[in-house]
Amino acid sequence: MISNNFYPYVIIFFLAGFLLVAGCSKSDDQREFENQSLSAPNDYTETPTEGEIINNDPDDWRVSPMYQSRIYIGTGISSFEPPYPNPLNYNQDLNIFIYVSNVDNLDEIRVYSFETNPNTSEQFVTLEDNISSPSLVSIRLSGQEISGQPGGSEANGLYRIRILDGNLNVITYGDIKIGTE
Repeated sequence: MISNNFYPYVIIFFLAGFLLVAGCSKSDDQREFENQSLSAPNDYTETPTEGEIINNDPDDWRVSPMYQSRIYIGTGISSFEPPYPNPLNYNQDLNIFIYVSNVDNLDEIRVYSFETNPNTSEQFVTLEDNISSPSLVSIRLSGQEISGQPGGSEANGLYRIRILDGNLNVITYGDIKIGTE
């Protein structure tokens, strides 16, 4: 038989375990952000050159709750600079700059893309694994890499780019148009 003096320790042990597990899970805001990143692309931020925004899609290139105030889309913390050019041609390169201001546990950045449904068509595009904090991460992706298509006109369309950390937490996402039609 277990003495009554033992029960408070059992309760404390289970409570501490629960708090530890709860503290390691994603916040509701992060989960919602990640679910939004899986929706089909629907619009895009038009950026013909670096720093020039012709048409802004407010859903594109937001930073996830997990990385706000620690990661910035652009070359520094002072301004928002979405990837460019957008739209781009099949043989053009998209330039993405991510400024990491203070994330000691970020060891890699993974880039994925899909056209309509991430469950059937999301593909791994590239990996950046030489990250130090603080640093500027520069990613160049061709229209061919984003689309995963072997030919130019077959690649035309709207694609969702998802950028994740090494633990597959979404950092940011945005839509890219390939083809100028």
